[in-house]
Amino acid sequence: MDSVPVLVVGAGPVGMVAALELARHGVRSVLVDRELGTTGHPKLDFVNSRSMELLRRLGVADDIRSAGVGPGHRADVIWSTGLAGRPITTWELPSVSEELARTAASNDGSHPREPGQRISQIELEPVLREYCRRDPRIELRPGLRFDSLVQDTDGVTSELVEVSSGERIRLRSRYVLGCDGASSRVRRAVGIGEEGFGVPGLPGAFMVHFTSRDLDTLHRHGRFWHYFAFRYVIIAQDEVDTWTVHVNGVHPNEFDVPPEDPEAFLIATLGLDLKIDKVLLTSRWRPGFMIADRYREGRVLLAGDSAHRMFPTGAYGMNTGIGDAVDAAWKTAALVKGFGGSGLLDSYEAERRPVGLRNLHMSHRHLAVHLRAGELLRDGAAPEAVASFLQTERGENEYRGVELGYRYDDSSVICHEDSPGPPDNPVEYTPTTRPGSRPPSLFLRDGTALYDLLGPDFTLVDFAGDGRASPLLDAAAAQGLPVAHTVVADPGARHIWERDLVLVRPDHHVAWRGNRPPADPAAVVRRVRGAAEVPGDDGGPGRAG
Repeated sequence: MDSVPVLVVGAGPVGMVAALELARHGVRSVLVDRELGTTGHPKLDFVNSRSMELLRRLGVADDIRSAGVGPGHRADVIWSTGLAGRPITTWELPSVSEELARTAASNDGSHPREPGQRISQIELEPVLREYCRRDPRIELRPGLRFDSLVQDTDGVTSELVEVSSGERIRLRSRYVLGCDGASSRVRRAVGIGEEGFGVPGLPGAFMVHFTSRDLDTLHRHGRFWHYFAFRYVIIAQDEVDTWTVHVNGVHPNEFDVPPEDPEAFLIATLGLDLKIDKVLLTSRWRPGFMIADRYREGRVLLAGDSAHRMFPTGAYGMNTGIGDAVDAAWKTAALVKGFGGSGLLDSYEAERRPVGLRNLHMSHRHLAVHLRAGELLRDGAAPEAVASFLQTERGENEYRGVELGYRYDDSSVICHEDSPGPPDNPVEYTPTTRPGSRPPSLFLRDGTALYDLLGPDFTLVDFAGDGRASPLLDAAAAQGLPVAHTVVADPGARHIWERDLVLVRPDHHVAWRGNRPPADPAAVVRRVRGAAEVPGDDGGPGRAG
């Protein structure tokens, strides 16, 4: 029986990021997927700013940008009564180049290190897969289906099936990361239930993915990223010739039998003689929301769609999964390498499930804006009134607080503070190094990005440089916790980062901060590596989670 530290089930974006994060920490994994190749389904079309920050750590952000929509293209969203009708209003959203210029002009910590990136999953997966193929610590095994598992005190024995031959293979691992999608076999294998709900106003949808260079028709109301017409949505996938249309069903069984001629169906739906070069793919799907009852069972952790399923509004699904993957992977890596304690596994669900639940509800809120605007139009509201509503309720793909401002307030491996933190606002991100938060990204006086000074493991960012960091560094060394020591002599950055000493985790979340060493440095180290609880004191570690 083969043996590996971690088995990752599912080689979609979430599973591949998990494997790459494990490799970043020097931990081997076997990455399996029942499919032989990458997806041909467009699925996602946006990697948000937080995900791009995490992908930058893995060294893949530049290649993702090269494969995606160019930096000069804006991400405008047009609302209308339909291509054959008239426009209602436009949400003007910036291009990558514009976002980078805004970041450079302000440099106040309120902007992400990386703007979001428009890219289809069809183009994203080959980039990630090439990195997985090249990394010697990742054994990529496509065409291998997960079947079942058994856990014991020392590890997990998984049974896998070679899809082409039916051969059964047993694999021993210390941990399993289930990244195998909404119908997750891993989730079912460990008996984790789920809760969810459908969307009464959207009983089903039919997708047509196609190529067309008929820009006179498609851009008759202006260039767009998303074009919302209530009966249908058009997505510009590459700003060249590839598009996806999702047509919403009117009654529950409308698309049980798909249209015989998708091209004719699409032209009839649009009400215009659109010149279609080729229909690439069609599919039927039913919208819904789901979150797993638990994210962990023993040595098995769920990430991505196996743990939560969301409507595409807000682009929170895969992007939430990227955060899951990084969190699960660095923690299992710490356990494999020997410096992590069992509390790290307990903290995974405490950190990630609230984020999943929050993002699920935000996705539902964005969808409600679509449904309400459609109701207003059907009820005879003037287009001007609908436009006013849509501008008042805008925010989809703009909720900076959702993307950057989530905090791990209930984590047992964070040294929390008793004093009130900044407001938790889903719309606005408030820069802070409050423990549990993502710290602000900014550029130092010499032009260096502070985020680029953070190491692969823990990093103690030291704005004092006078020896105050030594007690915590010594305690970390004594317990085997890898901590890089980065001295930053920049008063402006110190002001934004709020404390002289800030301990940042591998996933770029703050574990502890203070202006002087903690009263019990060893206790702080035990806590952040998941080995013990720490009582609060006025020297730093704060209350127990």
